[in-house]
Amino acid sequence: MISRGDRRNGQPILILNGKSNRLERIPLGEKTFKEEWMQSLIHDNPDILPISEIDIGFTPAIPIGKEISTNVGSIDNLFISPDGYLTIVETKLWRNPEARREVVGQILDYAKELNRWSFTDLNKSVISYNQKYHHNSDGLFATVRKFSGLDEVEESSFIDNVSRNLRRGRFLLLIVGDGIRESVEDMVEYLTKTPQLHFTLALVELQVYEFNQADKSLIVVSQLITRTKEITRAIVRIEGNYSGDLKVNIDTDLGTEIIKQQNQGNRRLTITAEDFFEELAKNTDKETVDFVQQIIKDSEDLGLCIEWNSSGFGIKLPDPQGSGEKIGIVNVKKNGTVFPCYSEGQFERLQLPMELSHRFADDTAKLLPGIIQNPDKRYVWNKHSPIGDLKKAYPKFMDIVKKYISDISNEIHKNNG
Repeated sequence: MISRGDRRNGQPILILNGKSNRLERIPLGEKTFKEEWMQSLIHDNPDILPISEIDIGFTPAIPIGKEISTNVGSIDNLFISPDGYLTIVETKLWRNPEARREVVGQILDYAKELNRWSFTDLNKSVISYNQKYHHNSDGLFATVRKFSGLDEVEESSFIDNVSRNLRRGRFLLLIVGDGIRESVEDMVEYLTKTPQLHFTLALVELQVYEFNQADKSLIVVSQLITRTKEITRAIVRIEGNYSGDLKVNIDTDLGTEIIKQQNQGNRRLTITAEDFFEELAKNTDKETVDFVQQIIKDSEDLGLCIEWNSSGFGIKLPDPQGSGEKIGIVNVKKNGTVFPCYSEGQFERLQLPMELSHRFADDTAKLLPGIIQNPDKRYVWNKHSPIGDLKKAYPKFMDIVKKYISDISNEIHKNNG
């Protein structure tokens, strides 16, 4: 199934010393720019890609190579999340109609090829890339550790996750270009040929504007144009608690299916929830599982919603004004860690001051050992925290969450008069 993104065309205006200046858009289709330039831009700045709007499980996207050699061609950009979810990126500057027609089939060929790979195959590819470009022999896990703060004890779980996702074909495929006009009909024609892969495919348009000609600084605006929605990747929202009745809402393009269940021992809940608690139990202990269930209950009591994804669940605040926007608070991962949500895009759309998010990250970081506010991305921490550490500071943490909710709600009401 296909859904179109919310395309918002606009002209960025720079207000400097009270004067407005229209920023000049750089036409990437000109021959002065090459796809290699876009590949490097994405590799060095993965936050450009709106991955968190598609599936938080694929974030943070850690670059593990450019022009990755396979039997069906070279993958432009390859990323992986600390939870072992791969993002394949194909970049295109739309200079000829042939590129438009072939790019979807091309990226699907890459997905089918990676589906045949083992962890060892991928690891060898990363080692080869690092030897060539970084003058070291780091493998996949060592590369990810440099960016994510994963502990050595998590290596076995990481390898299992990567192997499982390769085997299932659970990938995020992004076609990134400067002026995408690919038709949905063409996408559907290709997608029907790959029913065995559990992937999401999205088209992302990059608009690049010149910010300062002297130092060649740029402003990049990314837009999610079109994406597929697989039933297997439906959003699962669980209402109730795990000690009694459950109501499971499965939101898909076909509507919302509501399933009522009783908690009866080993009876299946939903694949997403069941997989999560099964993995959490493997990675932690019963005390932690019980604590996470308490987090879910307490969050719902505060009016927050639980949204399940590939790696766990996010706790989110629905916009009090009813826009449908949901502001991410915190993510709980099935590997037993917790991390603030990437909320920058949501704050921008709701015209909220980022200072609220920065303060939340700073205040909560102070409660946890070894955690500080990320100096570059001030709305998150420097790394994921073991959820056991959160339990020790849970009452204070929830007080900060309540204040955060109140501050956001007050700001939204103020903006809307």
